[in-house]
Amino acid sequence: MKPVRRLKAAAAVACAGFLLSMAGQVAQAAPRDNTHNSRSPSAALTASASGWEARKLAYDLAAVRKGEAAVPAVFVSRLPKELREIEDVRTMKRTFIRIVLPLILESNARLLAKRGQLLALQAQMDSHGGLVSASQREWLAELCADYRVETVEPEAQVAALLRRIDVVPPSLALAQAVTESGWGRSRFALRGNALYGQRTWSEGAGIVPHERAEGESYEVQAFRSLLQSVQVYMRNINRHPAYADLRAQRAEQRRESGAVDGWDLAAGLTRYAETGEEYVMLLRGIIEANRLQDFDDAWIEGVSTARLEDPLS
Repeated sequence: MKPVRRLKAAAAVACAGFLLSMAGQVAQAAPRDNTHNSRSPSAALTASASGWEARKLAYDLAAVRKGEAAVPAVFVSRLPKELREIEDVRTMKRTFIRIVLPLILESNARLLAKRGQLLALQAQMDSHGGLVSASQREWLAELCADYRVETVEPEAQVAALLRRIDVVPPSLALAQAVTESGWGRSRFALRGNALYGQRTWSEGAGIVPHERAEGESYEVQAFRSLLQSVQVYMRNINRHPAYADLRAQRAEQRRESGAVDGWDLAAGLTRYAETGEEYVMLLRGIIEANRLQDFDDAWIEGVSTARLEDPLS
């Protein structure tokens, strides 16, 4: 074996061994959440944590990048503290992506399932003069309350909800998780499953930053699981007024090509961090340096359609 190949093989073995060592604490089915998302269309594994499940997490990222393999539907509930101890940078990055990518794809699959229902309702209304049933009106009202849509006419409700209930491209969601959690090594990520640094002003609902300025009262929000962290992040992107420009750009991309692009959508996140445009440039640098756009065509096992395409397109 050539030296380069030997090094690559050694790194692969080290990564697989590390994932196997986490078997008792990380690999499990998707936990319940309180974010009002539809039931996942993906076939989440339901067996208890085992070495076999951990081996599923050692999946071939190269094959996923090429579109040759699905991402296993195995969901890590907490980041292992051993993540900080991986000295090889490439192994650390691959491990973090292997853990977080299924969570992002699962969360997007839930959004696409709900979006598919909205598109089907829109098509029904178009062909039946705008008629909707009482149960459909009730469902729309619940979604409008959840996504902060104030209009009352069903047609306008559906149009507004389609603007809000949509995916966050994996490349962008991964880049933000990398930035906000330091590749999963931050205190907030390890202690509170906080991948995206969302703030809360409810005392005791999160973790107090060491560098918090005097007089400030915010905490970094903590979550029951990593999946909940991802879902709340996407819900925040999809309904907070600060990201209206991102949602408008995403809707325009849908109209033009039917798909969405994480590189372009990063421009709508100037208000996510105090650094504004510098933050956008940082995200795009991470996307480019780590070839994260390769994962925008990834899909989770049990879901046959690509995650960025509209369900009914």
